Amino acid sequence: MLICRCAWHQRYRGYPLLNGVASWRGWRVRFTDGICETCLQRFRAEHQHYLQKRSDTPPRIAGAVPTSTEAA
Repeated sequence: MLICRCAWHQRYRGYPLLNGVASWRGWRVRFTDGICETCLQRFRAEHQHYLQKRSDTPPRIAGAVPTSTEAA
């Protein structure tokens, strides 16, 4: 059995949160980590400056063809 849990909930709320069962295969209990909606909103609010900075930077494409001004 694979149980999905919020990896950030313990840090933000002080207690773990189980999101549900991701898979019923097998007899062993295993866990996979994700993030719940409330923790995702809090994470985005706390890291907004960093996320905004990354989205303002144009993506770099490896092997891109130079423009005519760069080639001259």
